[in-house]
Amino acid sequence: VREKKETADGVINGAVRAPLSNFAKHITQLDKHRQKPVIVYCRSGSRSMGAAGKLRKAGFERVYNLTGGIVAWQKENLPLEK
Repeated sequence: VREKKETADGVINGAVRAPLSNFAKHITQLDKHRQKPVIVYCRSGSRSMGAAGKLRKAGFERVYNLTGGIVAWQKENLPLEK
């Protein structure tokens, strides 16, 4: 749910970009992933928690918030794509 300006340093490989500023619009685009596990992340894990709740309300059952967000991901030296 990171905004475009926040993704300059990279995104998690295979991530679907759905900025929080227009997240409601992206929920319908995410429909094809409804039966799959969906991991939501932002910078620190706070904004993505709210977005995960919106997905659950929309009927997504396997939704997870990435604790610590992209900051925690980078701290663990996990891969990013530019």
